Amino acid sequence: MSLKARAVEKIERSGISNYAFDDDQLILCGVRYALNPCACGAPDCDGVALQRVSQVSSPTLQ
Repeated sequence: MSLKARAVEKIERSGISNYAFDDDQLILCGVRYALNPCACGAPDCDGVALQRVSQVSSPTLQ
């Protein structure tokens, strides 16, 4: 199963239905997350680690 499919399963299991993907990044409430494999080895781990992607703010025009 791909990381994206695992992430979808994780999100829907959490009861979240308002999400999107763009360039292999997950978008929740306007916040972008990178999908990374998790290798923690915990028995209940789903194998997906979400890492918040910092966005460079654009300069404000005045």
